[in-house]
Amino acid sequence: MARYWHTPGIGYQLRINMFYNTETGDFGLTEGDVRSYFAQSEFLIVWPEPFAPHEPFAAVIATERPAHNPATHKAVEIAPKDTPDGWLQQWKVVKLTQVELAQIEADRLAALQAAKDAARITVTKRQALLALFDLKGIKGDQIDAMIGSIPDEDARYRAKVDWDGSAAIESDSPTMLMLAAGLGLSEADLELLFGYAQAL
Repeated sequence: MARYWHTPGIGYQLRINMFYNTETGDFGLTEGDVRSYFAQSEFLIVWPEPFAPHEPFAAVIATERPAHNPATHKAVEIAPKDTPDGWLQQWKVVKLTQVELAQIEADRLAALQAAKDAARITVTKRQALLALFDLKGIKGDQIDAMIGSIPDEDARYRAKVDWDGSAAIESDSPTMLMLAAGLGLSEADLELLFGYAQAL
């Protein structure tokens, strides 16, 4: 259980059940760790309420993590400091490792992909063609002509195969985005078109 404690000169602080072994230097210990230490004792251990540890353990007063840039650094807990107000939790700001930086980047890319996947709308080609005609007056032959005007032969062929061979059209597919650019359709236009197409 977390409790609030008043420390002179510091004020009310949240003390999470953290304890420090003053003999071994182990810190970040829980109430369970302390109780386990004495579990095999031949003496009957009486625990006060609220819980307070027996020696060699000392309760640690929580302090705020120091300000830092989480994109490049992290705050790690180090051994607490013995002060007139009690044992105070201590922190050290260190640089993230290359592994940690790589994981942050992987998480960022995964979040972007998840957002992209969530925003994707898939409709049939019939729905897409009707939406383009109903809302923008664009017909299928105009799309064919635009694909035929692509200068690069390989890109033109791939776009034709992708458009002609697709039974379903995704709002963020490379071909759809290329067609949208060629037809002068904005991101807002695509959102409106695919939202309309879903209802057809």
